[in-house]
Amino acid sequence: MKAPAMENMNTFCVEMFANETEHPNAGVLMTTAMANTLQSDGTFRMAPRKEADFVVKGNVCKIERDSMITNTEDTYISTQIGVRVEVEYQIVDMKNGRVLLSSQTSEEGNFFNEVGNKESAFEAAVSYATRRIADEITTNLVTR
Repeated sequence: MKAPAMENMNTFCVEMFANETEHPNAGVLMTTAMANTLQSDGTFRMAPRKEADFVVKGNVCKIERDSMITNTEDTYISTQIGVRVEVEYQIVDMKNGRVLLSSQTSEEGNFFNEVGNKESAFEAAVSYATRRIADEITTNLVTR
């Protein structure tokens, strides 16, 4: 079942998400998550931009880190860190250029600061948050 605004839409294209953050891969992670999630859902088929009924485009606006749990011996050391990713996006009808949906959303991931490669853990938390955002956007297109 498709959202009412998407009734006549069958194919999609995902434009590269812009990236306003200092995290160099944020736009790529969001674009990949969005394309994979829409494709996996199966409601719409991926198509080249010129053949797509609608395009998903957007911007990764913000990535914030926040201490969730601190070390019991030293409260200045965070043992678990939360990551919040904020995204603005639009769904645009390719036939007439009309914006079908425009919104902003955010999701969270987290990682442990005590073990392994901290940058890899941070990357995984950002990737997790972008996948959750892509799931939310896909759900809005399929069920609203």
